[in-house]
Amino acid sequence: MDIRMATSGEDEILVSHYLKIWDSYGTPPEHYRPDAAARILAFLRSGRAERRLASFLAIVDDEIAGSVSCQLHQSPFPEVIRPEQRLHGYIWSVYVVEAFRRRGIALALTNRAVDHLKSIGCTTAVIHASDAGEPVYRSAGFDQAKEMRLKFPVE
Repeated sequence: MDIRMATSGEDEILVSHYLKIWDSYGTPPEHYRPDAAARILAFLRSGRAERRLASFLAIVDDEIAGSVSCQLHQSPFPEVIRPEQRLHGYIWSVYVVEAFRRRGIALALTNRAVDHLKSIGCTTAVIHASDAGEPVYRSAGFDQAKEMRLKFPVE
């Protein structure tokens, strides 16, 4: 297996993988925005320009087996702590093609994203885990953190 940085010319692959993750959660087609793919592309482009976004592809037997993206975390509040003391990175869209699952690819992709975030000065990596992903991220050294949510009913 080889893990390499994705190029902007491979953004369509990243878009496809990201949408497949949402499909795997059982998202009905009518819940997607009509411009979903365009929104993902715009996010990737602005992320590269503004948040040091990087994406990586796992290659197995000359096939793309999976992908991951990571970037500087977008804080929802004013940051007052110096970056060398507190600079969060965020890992998202860890995806492995079904035929390549259970071979350690998700862990390798996660570790590559962690290494990248460290290399750009991040002091912490944050990831939101699916049930399937949680054991992978725990094996990469992630701990469960506190987050509270209040879900509003859909009317």
